[in-house]
Amino acid sequence: MNSPAGKLTSLEIYDKYGAMAYGIILQIIPQPHLAQEVLISVFSSPLLQSCNSYPFTFAVCIIKLARAKAVEAKRKLAGASSPALDIRSDAAENSPQQVFDLAFRQGFSPEEVAEKLNISKPEVLRSLHAFFKSNRDA
Repeated sequence: MNSPAGKLTSLEIYDKYGAMAYGIILQIIPQPHLAQEVLISVFSSPLLQSCNSYPFTFAVCIIKLARAKAVEAKRKLAGASSPALDIRSDAAENSPQQVFDLAFRQGFSPEEVAEKLNISKPEVLRSLHAFFKSNRDA
């Protein structure tokens, strides 16, 4: 049952998008207990209702919110003990998958990914494009 004027309630949003959001959070925080806590923070966030007027699709808004909350939680967890990243500066190792992992799962900006991999920002953007294209065509 939808609410008036096409606005979804938090429960309706959770029913429809909860599994997708949880999957995204698990990619960033692979510990189920912590991922569930982040999921709760996504669906209790005041930002959730702003998705009702999001210019794209509701799903895109949920994806962005879930990713942002998961990256924020991951950074807080890593704050006390910052583990060394396993990054090789080999051009062969700078695969589109690795660039995507750094940008999406670890939350680094394209500039930070470029710096960590010792490549240019345009190379990072090309790698991200290649990653999405290869996964779309698969």
